[in-house]
Amino acid sequence: MAIKSPPVESLAQHLSKVLMDRRKLAKLEVDFIPQSRAKWEKILNDRTTDREQAENAINACYLYAGIDRARILWTENPLTAMKILIDRPDLVDVGSKILHQISDSCDRQIEQQIAPEFIHVVKAYANPRSQVVGEQQKMAFDLLGDFLNQILIYEIQKSYPQLDPTLLPATIQDYRIAYLSYFDYFHQIGIDIPQIQLLVDLARSCGCCWAFENITILTPKPSAIEFNDRGELIALVYDGINILD
Repeated sequence: MAIKSPPVESLAQHLSKVLMDRRKLAKLEVDFIPQSRAKWEKILNDRTTDREQAENAINACYLYAGIDRARILWTENPLTAMKILIDRPDLVDVGSKILHQISDSCDRQIEQQIAPEFIHVVKAYANPRSQVVGEQQKMAFDLLGDFLNQILIYEIQKSYPQLDPTLLPATIQDYRIAYLSYFDYFHQIGIDIPQIQLLVDLARSCGCCWAFENITILTPKPSAIEFNDRGELIALVYDGINILD
C-alpha cells in the first residue's frame, strides 16, 4: 500500500495559521505601559498650541485619506466653532472618513499580531483617562472626555435651545484624544502603524478639529481646565475668559 505524503501547506495557509496564533506581550513591553501612560498624561496637561504642527498634521491626514487638502480656519474656542457649524449646514463632513481610514488600519495591524486579552490591558492601563472598575475589570474608556463634550453641548444649547446636538459633526480629535495612547503604545513597541503619528501630532498641537470638504476648523488648546472639589468641570479658559461662565 502506498504511503501518502503529508499535505504541503501553501504560503497563504501557513500565514493564516501564524496570524491566528497572536502573541502575548513580553515582560519588557508590559513594563512599558506606565511610561506610555505618563507620556499621554503630559500631552493632555500641555497647554501649548503649535499652529504650524497642527496644520501640517491635518493636511497629512487629508492626504492619507485620499481627500484634497482644505482651507484652514482657526477659531478662538470650541463654542465659537460650534456656532459657525450651526450656521453652515452645507458643510460636508470628512472627519469620520479620516478617523476610520487611520484607526481601522491601526486596529487591523494590532489585532493580527497581539492576543486580545493583552489589547484589552493596554486599552485600560495606557490611557490616562480610562478607569478599570470592579471585579470583572470592566473598563470605562474615557469618562472625562465624554463629560467635557456634554458640557460644551449644554453651553451651546443655552443660546440655541432648539438645537439637536446629534446634528453637530464630530471632531477628529477633541478632549477624548487620550484614546490615541492605545495606538501609540503599540506603534512604540514595533507594530507597523506609522499613520497614527498623524493623529498624535494633531493631539499634541491643538484643541478641537473639525474636517470638511474645502475647510478645516481648528481651535487652540484651553489655557486652563479647572474642576471643583467634587470633580465637576467649572472652567475652560481661553484668553483669560472662562467660556463656561
